[in-house]
Amino acid sequence: MNPSLILLYGLDETSYDFEIVSTLALIKSATEALLSRGWRVLPLQVTRDLTDLLRPFDPSKWLVFNLCEGAPVQEFYYARVTRTLAELGYTFTGSDAWTLDETQFKWRMKAILERHGVPTPTWALFERAEDVTFDTFPAIVKPAAEHCSYGITRDSVVMNVFEARAQAARVIGGFRQPALIEAFLDSPEYNVSLWGSDDDVRVLGISMMTYDAFDDIRDRLCTFDAKWIPESEAYQRIPAICPAPVSDELRAKIEAVAIAAYRATGCRDYGRVDLRLQGDQPMALDVNANCDVSPDGGFANAARAAGLGYAEMLERIVHLAMRRMPAQELSALAEVGQ
Repeated sequence: MNPSLILLYGLDETSYDFEIVSTLALIKSATEALLSRGWRVLPLQVTRDLTDLLRPFDPSKWLVFNLCEGAPVQEFYYARVTRTLAELGYTFTGSDAWTLDETQFKWRMKAILERHGVPTPTWALFERAEDVTFDTFPAIVKPAAEHCSYGITRDSVVMNVFEARAQAARVIGGFRQPALIEAFLDSPEYNVSLWGSDDDVRVLGISMMTYDAFDDIRDRLCTFDAKWIPESEAYQRIPAICPAPVSDELRAKIEAVAIAAYRATGCRDYGRVDLRLQGDQPMALDVNANCDVSPDGGFANAARAAGLGYAEMLERIVHLAMRRMPAQELSALAEVGQ
């Protein structure tokens, strides 16, 4: 007997139109997919009082598929939601509040990678543009605590300290947060989908984005437009190739760094690590501990390349989370099903 599933998601008045459309499409697709596998599924939108919202649902009988994202100021910010879920005794998919917080704030993530010896580009954090003294160029300047490629444009790539200060000023002023500056590696980008926890972590697949369509280094990155604006040149001319056509030697290196980054940041169940190459050494750029699991997203593409359907992929994530359900709860569910 399986637990019933709550598909937990969030939207509010500050959500952008594209966020609303993509979130609702994900909930619809995930609900239909899991229903097709025989699960009892209830989509539930986070309100301002998550505790009251969940009161009717017994944690011993319901497992939460956490599809919340959001910024730290929003009620449905994933670390805030998972902290409450843990306090209320719910088992939920994906990483815990600590990991979601540490990977949201990019300088904390980078510090973790360095402490664990995971290769990552040279970086620095600045709260004031006039303090920028970075000396490794080309570099990329980005908001230090954003997701969804907010703040990433072709102007993010800078060639000297004067451009770095100017872009840092735009980031700090526009996003009201520090600017993270790191060495920009001009190579294909590798997005590694992983799942599992602790010692049992496996690579689901490697996707590759190439930037061969652009000669200018400032265009050779995945900007906000490239990710979200279908009519943009960047969206149309940056292919995502899965599985990535890489040699066995490079694949082994990429997988080793991705697994090390995933484990170092405490990811569990599923996630994605983004890398570029410095020479022939893969360098971890970012760890997405709550990556997109929509049918047309990178994680689902990796699953398809591995021979898994969308419903099977989601079900596998649920089963990984079920391992954390207390034994007595699973026993009680089995008795109910008899």
